Amino acid sequence: MPQPAPGGTNLIRRLFEDLRLLILLIRDYGKGRYRDVSSISAVVFILAVAYLLIPTDLIGDFIPGLGQLDDAALFLGCLYFLEKDLYRYRDWKEGKGRS
Repeated sequence: MPQPAPGGTNLIRRLFEDLRLLILLIRDYGKGRYRDVSSISAVVFILAVAYLLIPTDLIGDFIPGLGQLDDAALFLGCLYFLEKDLYRYRDWKEGKGRS
């Protein structure tokens, strides 16, 4: 089972690492180099992106601070859900680099 990045207790560093992995995974998936992503993770990611792009929110963006809080919480929840796939991708990427 893929393990979290070293120093995984540091939330900010973990967040940036997950974002970096997500960007790399999207790029490799788009180019057809990596396809080992669970279908449920793909659906969660697509729904999260759609929610962020659709102007209607649970908490309206016209409320300063709170309006952006639901977007941030949803995005962080999405990253948390995708971590297993992100770490599996990281392990694949590191293994590919060594061979």
